[in-house]
Amino acid sequence: MSPDFRLFARVYALSLAMRVLVLPTLLIAWLTVAGAATIAPSRPHNLAAADLLRKGSSPSLPIGLYRHLQRAEDTAKRDQEYALRTSTSQLHFQAGETSTRRFGPHAFKQKVSHVDGENGSKEWHQRYWFDATFYKPGGPVYLLDGGETSGEDRIPFLETGILRILAEATGGLGVILEHRYYGESFPVERLDTDSLRFLTTEESLRDSAYFAQTVVFPGLEAHNLSSSNVPWIYYGGSYAGAKSAFARKLFPEVFWGALASSAVTTAIEDFHDYYTPIMQHGPPECIAYLQNHTELIDSLLELKMPFITSRLKGAFGLGNITSDADFVNALAIPLGSWQARNWDPAVGSTRFFEFCDALTPPTNDGNLKNSTSLTASLFPSLPSDPKKALESLQGYANYVSEHVAPLCPPDATQDECFGTDEYGGDSLEEAPWKSWSYQFCTEWGYFIGHPPSPEETSIVSRLLDIDYTSKICRLAFPKGKVNRVPSRPNVTAVNQYGSYNLSYSRLAFIDGSEDPWLYATPHSPLAPHHGHRLDTLDQPFKLIPGGVHHWDQNGSADLRRESEPKAIRRVHVEEVQFVQSWLREWKESRKWRWEEVAGSGVAGDALSLWP
Repeated sequence: MSPDFRLFARVYALSLAMRVLVLPTLLIAWLTVAGAATIAPSRPHNLAAADLLRKGSSPSLPIGLYRHLQRAEDTAKRDQEYALRTSTSQLHFQAGETSTRRFGPHAFKQKVSHVDGENGSKEWHQRYWFDATFYKPGGPVYLLDGGETSGEDRIPFLETGILRILAEATGGLGVILEHRYYGESFPVERLDTDSLRFLTTEESLRDSAYFAQTVVFPGLEAHNLSSSNVPWIYYGGSYAGAKSAFARKLFPEVFWGALASSAVTTAIEDFHDYYTPIMQHGPPECIAYLQNHTELIDSLLELKMPFITSRLKGAFGLGNITSDADFVNALAIPLGSWQARNWDPAVGSTRFFEFCDALTPPTNDGNLKNSTSLTASLFPSLPSDPKKALESLQGYANYVSEHVAPLCPPDATQDECFGTDEYGGDSLEEAPWKSWSYQFCTEWGYFIGHPPSPEETSIVSRLLDIDYTSKICRLAFPKGKVNRVPSRPNVTAVNQYGSYNLSYSRLAFIDGSEDPWLYATPHSPLAPHHGHRLDTLDQPFKLIPGGVHHWDQNGSADLRRESEPKAIRRVHVEEVQFVQSWLREWKESRKWRWEEVAGSGVAGDALSLWP
């Protein structure tokens, strides 16, 4: 039990630990007034549909809310495009589209399955983009794995990010390969359980290898850019980072090297440690208040008193959510903004710190005494600590009322928005949420919620147990005729590649010290080698101080590297250095071949590319 709550117990003669079913007068008054209050949003919310899809944005996906946000964004996009087509800003918009179109997309004939002989001869079109601006004959090819989103979302990394940085430094070609079952790259026409059977980590890894071995880039037909002739370097972030590491180990003859950024090489069924870096590195006062409020809310819900439950939910603007678990799931939505942080303010979000500001009362006692807030006006004689705790609780309720509850449109019920009992839909339009859900249900796990022990301190409710966070697997994927989702994800299918201990020559790991996914990467404090693994040119092992999720992936939009923070500029320089070292190894390993074709202009160019 938290110190603040024990103080409440001493002051107001309540001991929830002893399960005394009498509520303090203070909390009854607060719940009565706050639960009945109507709080108008102070400013528009800025949560996007894609934010909800980010694993960890909420322990369980509120599919109705996601669909509403997606529809609203689609409408806004169409309105914006129409306005731009009919305004003087049309030229600027077209320039942006031209910039994107010059990279693609292009279509590659991919195999439906690399392991199922019956479907091995069938083909489908996989999208990819490439930039040959800096390419010199014989130069390397950098393949960025699109991961669990549309490949279009990765184009900034080709324009100004890691692909441009490496390609420019080494005369290379940058490529983005869209992952099967994402964006517009589908080997099937529906997303029912049977049709999803070709969505496995192994199939997608083999997609990348087959692409590297056989692709012919439009406009570069005269150059043999297959992996047998030029060095291919794999890059990926997060899930795609794990794939990058796996590909280097599984296909060393195809991929000369690999950079694995925030690579979740360890699949974990119950991934409550997602919240551990947040609790360790978040503003201490905010985290302490959040832990206390979470425990208090759980204790109040455990009383199962309709009056208290309804007033509690009403205080947060969520009075019409029927399920207690769905209610506390909605309360967890602001926590997903920790992962959305980025060193570039134009890319990242500051919502987590805005959320914490709302939870953290002023430290000056005089400010509290002069406060006109609900709590201070109702209870002016409270001791300073309990008053601050209640100020924080009120700030928490206000924030959710202003920034989470209004996400639900007026024509929908809160159960329709925040409920987690229906996950229907098999059309390809459902792919943004359904494809990755299938992957974590079958292989990866990562059910994010409260630790298994109810007594363990957390910033999310103990109602968010693995039974709740995994129910999407039971509801979204009914048993098919030839395929079914296992009762538990087969994490062995992933961890067989090395898990925390995965290492290989010319395989780099780059992580962030404050990444919520840190405990699934080789930098995890749970890794057997933690604190003892060396950082070398052959096997780089880098941790970005203060970094979050694959912070090395993007670069400064204005291409002025000096505008990047020191830690980011440093890791980009180091990435160029160790990749150049790898390419020198390639040159030495192929020297006999170049000598055989001495006099060839291409051979000469290639040998002189890397210092």
